[in-house]
Amino acid sequence: MKLRSSWPLSELAFVWGGNILSKVMMFFATIYLANRLEVEGFGIFSTAFAVTNYISLALFTGLDSLTTRESAKLSPETVWPFAKELFHVRRKLANLAVILTALIALYMGKESRDAGFALILFGLGFIPLQFYTVNLFYGLEWSWPIAAYFVGGRLVYLALLFILVKGSSNLMAAAGAFTAAIAIENIFLFLCLFLRYGKISDRSRPAPKINIRPVLLLTLASALILLHENAPQFLIFFLKGEEEAGLYASSFRLIYTAVTFANLGGFVFLARFSKETGEGTYKRSLLPALVLGLLFAVAGYFFAELIYSFLFSQSYAGGALVLKAGIFQMALVPLRVLAWQRVIAKEKVKSALLPLILGVLFSIGISTYMICATGAVGAARGLFCGEAAITALMLILAK
Repeated sequence: MKLRSSWPLSELAFVWGGNILSKVMMFFATIYLANRLEVEGFGIFSTAFAVTNYISLALFTGLDSLTTRESAKLSPETVWPFAKELFHVRRKLANLAVILTALIALYMGKESRDAGFALILFGLGFIPLQFYTVNLFYGLEWSWPIAAYFVGGRLVYLALLFILVKGSSNLMAAAGAFTAAIAIENIFLFLCLFLRYGKISDRSRPAPKINIRPVLLLTLASALILLHENAPQFLIFFLKGEEEAGLYASSFRLIYTAVTFANLGGFVFLARFSKETGEGTYKRSLLPALVLGLLFAVAGYFFAELIYSFLFSQSYAGGALVLKAGIFQMALVPLRVLAWQRVIAKEKVKSALLPLILGVLFSIGISTYMICATGAVGAARGLFCGEAAITALMLILAK
């Protein structure tokens, strides 16, 4: 059994196709939930989801990157010992995530009992995350489990939503469906890994050790960027309540779904940016990213009312104004992502940390001010202003 040295194009397309299909299904799941839970329930759901999503990405991003890099060097006999070491490290992070989620749930429960309970249900999803091995499979270049994870997990989630969530009283069922899907898809990954590599492991060889120190700085920087993206959702929930949080969430999910499709190829440039010719590749990438983002943004701005009337129920009246207020983030986020990859490739993350902290503080500050002034519309405007500042900083640092 040999490990390949590079992804065949057909398998790379298979993985990307599964990823794209997964995002399409999540988009439909979001629209379904928004209309079944109504604006207040969706506001609670989205805020609780944002908390757990932030904790997950902030804690695991660095380890996931390290997993892909290190697993690419493994022989088949050392895959399972490495996986057991990985599970041990992830278990510690998962326990920390559960504790953090429980503490935040206690605080949120003071404002909204439903939000506290929903967050606890979401937090239970961290337990099966200790068996998450998608990044290990990326390093091993084992494509079909990755695609099955993306597609199968979302199919399970959609099926559970259609069965369990019929109206605004099913908020807890919606949160439980997400956690159940997380458990099923990660158990599936664990079984795939064990059945292929568990029986051929060489127990006489020491398990490779995972040193997470080299990625702690990158993890901190990623956590700051994620805080900038998610802070308005938290702020508007606590400052303006569930209804405004639901209106904002409907707009935010639309924008960032579109950003995902506009920037599907963005992360594949990281390796190229790291080479001697990376600067030229980086500069050539900026204009297409800007043009594509602008096209999405302009279309979204002029068709905002039509989008909302087609996708959302009457309870989201006024959401089109929120979408228009933040839609031009779509022209900025792809530039910021490319510039950030260039910063990583040039090993300038440490020098970028202080400017990034200042940019995130500005983003949170302007979002707070605008939310207090105009609610959901202000949240969208505040995030756009913060995005403009952080994108400008990234472009300067990437030079």
